[in-house]
Amino acid sequence: MRAFDCFDEIIESNFEANPKRMARIGLPKTLVSRNGNRSDKTLRIGFVPLIDCAPIILAHETGLYREYGLEIALMREPGWATIRDKMAYGELDAAHAPVGLAFALNWGLGVLPQPCLTGYLLNSNADAISVSRELYESGVTDPDTLAVETRNSRRERPLTFGVPHQFSTHHFHLLQWMRPAGIIPGRDIQIVVLPPSLMPSCLAAGDIDGFCVGEPFNTLAAEKGNGVILAQHSDLSLMHPEKALLAAGSFEDAKHDQHIELIRATAEAARRLETHEGRAAAVDILSQPHYLGLNSKLIESSLSASESEADGAGSNKRLLIFSHPEVNRPTNDKGNWLLSHMRNAGLLEGVNTKAGPLLSDIFREDLFEEATVEDYKVSA
Repeated sequence: MRAFDCFDEIIESNFEANPKRMARIGLPKTLVSRNGNRSDKTLRIGFVPLIDCAPIILAHETGLYREYGLEIALMREPGWATIRDKMAYGELDAAHAPVGLAFALNWGLGVLPQPCLTGYLLNSNADAISVSRELYESGVTDPDTLAVETRNSRRERPLTFGVPHQFSTHHFHLLQWMRPAGIIPGRDIQIVVLPPSLMPSCLAAGDIDGFCVGEPFNTLAAEKGNGVILAQHSDLSLMHPEKALLAAGSFEDAKHDQHIELIRATAEAARRLETHEGRAAAVDILSQPHYLGLNSKLIESSLSASESEADGAGSNKRLLIFSHPEVNRPTNDKGNWLLSHMRNAGLLEGVNTKAGPLLSDIFREDLFEEATVEDYKVSA
């Protein structure tokens, strides 16, 4: 089964080479933010403009990284293929990344093999599956009605759904959602890889019929009237591992102490994001053009534990969890959960997972413990 087009490499490489194309679809011409004249001490941290990059952005903008003795250059990238490639070629020390990329990089799945690891998982929840208004009005409200549509459709092309990356949990959730209805990618539908920020515009243009992505892009499509949310994290896999603070193995080897401080500062920012004041600050910061560049009300809606009614979708709680031991700790159980979904998606065919690093070498619970030990001390 191979339902993917290589949209991530094709589209993202063209963006950087074609500023007019980027402007037309609403992306800024400068994809690297605050790069400046970087010294050898500066840590290069990549991120993709999504709500769940908030801990890294907040830690940078509020001076937390400086308080922990770190000099940071944030590198804004259009999508996960760029993050993957820059990690593979040593252009980033660490990155906001889908947890599955840690395995893809270590095993060289579609990329130059590069040792990397995570000692801190950034968030959980706030994923959703949306379909076009046209598809919804044709009667598609769940996987079963989608299966009926795939059989009865007389469209010129197969129904097409977008995901941010092959190794993202969004891909796994989409397959998990469709599988009980007997929908088979490559036969009944097509799955393509798109940068998250392009999904609402591609849905509106009719290039895709639905997508699974994180916030704020489900909310954006719904508010523009082009999309309808059919399923969300509580229907897919509550408290699943989502994004990681991914670190290059060479960075951990050469600058272990700085890596620990990076985790500590990011964890403190994540704790602040669980407060009303922290989320209010994040709304103001993330809405700036060099981060998400979206309306603050949209970001606030995506960050808040609120309920809203979407036609046919019922009540939609879209609560991101940034700080919780069960969310942030990179355990073997979470790693095995990911591996199981990768196998089910056919991504590990022919891969000898025992030949590479151990799971405990990739999901570094020991680094999490070292960085957060003070947070779990109990007063005598």
